[in-house]
Amino acid sequence: MADTATERVAFDSSVLILFLNDALAPQHVHTLGDALGAGRGQISAVVRAEVLAWSGHTSLSLSVANEFLDAFHLVPVDATVANEAARIRREHGLKMPDALIAATALLQAATLVMANARDFRRVAALRLTEA
Repeated sequence: MADTATERVAFDSSVLILFLNDALAPQHVHTLGDALGAGRGQISAVVRAEVLAWSGHTSLSLSVANEFLDAFHLVPVDATVANEAARIRREHGLKMPDALIAATALLQAATLVMANARDFRRVAALRLTEA
């Protein structure tokens, strides 16, 4: 489990969608709250796009999601992130969105919290917490 008091914590869209649908386990809700409260919660721009593109949104839930996502430090996809994502995709075979999310977590020295670690486990250098 990520130590949200002392390290950065990056979140995958799967965890945030679970949270927005009141389906995230209580201990992970706590992790999320601690990370945001300590100013250590971050997301890739890709995660923001994935959460907002979720097909289950209503007008109200889209508004709530935007406000919720604004609480995170947003890490843009710049050349450094893109280059690292390309390396991860080449070497580990992750799909590009997951490679971009993994690259963001690695470059930010953050623990990545996600709901399905299967693909992310291919990247041995990633610190992972499965929700």
